[in-house]
Amino acid sequence: MSEPVSLQVKLSTLFKQRQFYWWLGHVCVVCNGLIYFSSVLSLNTNVSYYKRAYLGALLSYAVVIYNSIGVTHKSISMNLLCDENVHYFVIAFYWYSYQPITVTLIPFFVFSIFHTLTYTKSTLLPFLSIPKTQIETKIEYFTDNYHTTAMEYVAYVEVIGILGRLILGILTFRTSVLALIVFVHFLRLRYFLSSYTRDALKNTTVQLDQWFIVPTSETNKTALTVVSNVYISIKRLVARYGGEVPLSKQ
Repeated sequence: MSEPVSLQVKLSTLFKQRQFYWWLGHVCVVCNGLIYFSSVLSLNTNVSYYKRAYLGALLSYAVVIYNSIGVTHKSISMNLLCDENVHYFVIAFYWYSYQPITVTLIPFFVFSIFHTLTYTKSTLLPFLSIPKTQIETKIEYFTDNYHTTAMEYVAYVEVIGILGRLILGILTFRTSVLALIVFVHFLRLRYFLSSYTRDALKNTTVQLDQWFIVPTSETNKTALTVVSNVYISIKRLVARYGGEVPLSKQ
């Protein structure tokens, strides 16, 4: 009969796994994100927690990318350039380097909540020989029932929240045009890789069409002419940049 493995040996084995540091990165995002959002709501914003949260995100995505490349240092294939983890790593690094924009942290915060809970339930608790508890059942229920809703929410935050904040920032001279260009390129990649982003763009565009193109009465038809022309021109530019017409009116 073999002797039970000590907790110290188990932890030593756990610390040698790269996925553990991937999990630590997500924990860093969740903890620092909670403190940062709380500081924003209390009108006493602490930017240091914003930066720390993004450092956690960079750590997690770096681990995933490293696993994708492998330890043999083979040449990076073109498939890696189409990896959404690479895209999120790049945009996370940009937001980390740029002036704090609170809404940009929300997608990473939501992702990290689910990654943290999933790893805790599937790996951490069994690894430490902790029997199935009510907490594990609740984690499983939460991740199974709210994952899709959360991904849809993130897509709308990216399409409406972040993009809208950047446009507003440019109009008020608080945000650089480069930030908008970088994020629009990121959204372009997300459009081709994520059905959630495609749906969010489609639904948002349909709503914008109703506001800016379809007049509610003959009275405001003339007043909307200039706005409609500007809106249609922007749609054409975005569609041309995207390589197809994702923002066409349905």
